[in-house]
Amino acid sequence: MIAHIDADAFFASVLQRKHPRLRGKPLLALGMGGGCVIAASYEAKAKGVKTGMRLLDARKLCPGALEMPSDFEETAIASRQIASILGEQCPIVEKMSVDEWFLDLKSLQGGIPKDLTKWARQLQQDIQRRVGISVSAGIAGSKLLAKMASEYRKPAGVTVVDMPTIEHFLRDRPAEAIPGIGKRRSLHAQANRWQTAWDIANADTETIRRLFGKPGNDMQQELLGHRTEEVETVHAPPKSISRCRSFRATTDERFIVSSVMDHLSYTVLKMRRHQLTCNEVSVWLRNSEYHHDGRHVKLPQFMDTEEQILPYVRQCFAHLYAATPRCTQTGLALCGLRPKGALQYSLFEDAVRTGGAEQIQEKLDELHERYGRESVTRGSAMPRKNGAKPHLNIL
Repeated sequence: MIAHIDADAFFASVLQRKHPRLRGKPLLALGMGGGCVIAASYEAKAKGVKTGMRLLDARKLCPGALEMPSDFEETAIASRQIASILGEQCPIVEKMSVDEWFLDLKSLQGGIPKDLTKWARQLQQDIQRRVGISVSAGIAGSKLLAKMASEYRKPAGVTVVDMPTIEHFLRDRPAEAIPGIGKRRSLHAQANRWQTAWDIANADTETIRRLFGKPGNDMQQELLGHRTEEVETVHAPPKSISRCRSFRATTDERFIVSSVMDHLSYTVLKMRRHQLTCNEVSVWLRNSEYHHDGRHVKLPQFMDTEEQILPYVRQCFAHLYAATPRCTQTGLALCGLRPKGALQYSLFEDAVRTGGAEQIQEKLDELHERYGRESVTRGSAMPRKNGAKPHLNIL
């Protein structure tokens, strides 16, 4: 069995831990620049505020909410405290992000507990007592099912989905509750009359493969409680690294640019964690009619810093933005990955500039690893002041 531990409204909860006067109040924890909500307290969530929502939209839904910049140093401390407790309990812990972890319960001393709910409750109480943060726990036979289970009874919930209860659980979850389904796949589900997660789990495998690719068949197996991916403390190097984000249709260039830059920061950080470099980059935008338009660029050499890759991201974006006036999704992928080794810079590239880029990137890596990726970002990823004239060079 696998447990998924997910800290509840983490960035907001950390602020409430540091400032007890904020407890029980609608609170918006803001990212760098203050234009985006990266976490909302459950009092704000009750009004419809969601993670990743633009601040202007959140204000409309919850006008009385308190707004505070996230405390990334305090968040990093809380994350390490939770991870330490999980490591005391379980030898095999996989950190997925600053606020979520997978545990392989087979590695527990004495094996899988007979009473999984009791075990999870004791773990929750230990974390609450020692860290002052509530977590939700989902336990199932696969990672995907465990993650869905942890979302089921938030906050501070415990949900165990064993083989006899999988059908009941999946019939109670809409197709959109499956992590990674997204709006486009939701449209495919609606077209095929797949209303619940159980419908997708038992859909024709060839149809799923045609619509979602091989990962769709893996998803079916995971939904049925069969592992297709183990809990790993060390990951095999990926073949590509990508990230996308969907949002309400917008023509706000600063928001779109900020989203693309955030993808670049995320993918470069992840690539460098694996000691990899890339020689290809792809950027795509999706319009309000769910049409994707993308651009792919082959880099002149292998690169591994934001400063090196940024001009090619700018090149892709310049082609895409004019043709996508109302954007609903941004995405970026780094491809052609290989181990870092000794990078051979171009003969025509300024050695001082590339060395400076590496020094800047190393400092960014250090800050991101210590305080979280949202703690610092390039100025070009920051929202511009109201009234500033939009132009493509803001990348």
